[in-house]
Amino acid sequence: MLTTLDALLALAMIALIALEFVADQQQWTFQREKHRRIAAGEDLGPVYGKGFVHTGLWGRSRHPNYACEQSIWVVFYLFTGAATGEWLNASIVGCILLIFLFHGSANFSEGISAGKYPDYADYVKRVRRFI
Repeated sequence: MLTTLDALLALAMIALIALEFVADQQQWTFQREKHRRIAAGEDLGPVYGKGFVHTGLWGRSRHPNYACEQSIWVVFYLFTGAATGEWLNASIVGCILLIFLFHGSANFSEGISAGKYPDYADYVKRVRRFI
């Protein structure tokens, strides 16, 4: 039988998937326009000149897509607890491992960005990593 908790978790899952889609779309749109301007020999201006997306969701989190993805796996784990009544179950292992994976991916991508873009250090100081 579905419960109120199931409904709340389902809504959270849908919201997180939608937010991750928006974050990925913002990244895609930014990079596509930046590379179009470079290919056309146009001025990049203050937004694209930084080289990395830093507006929209990316102005609130350096990795909004990773934050959503990690949260999706936490919600998935919570579904298993709600379904079984056992809050400490085997699915927590996958949840924790995926969080570690995204933490490592964030470290890797931030290292690349810090080396490529001079303004990235200021961005790191101003904007939280995940939430």
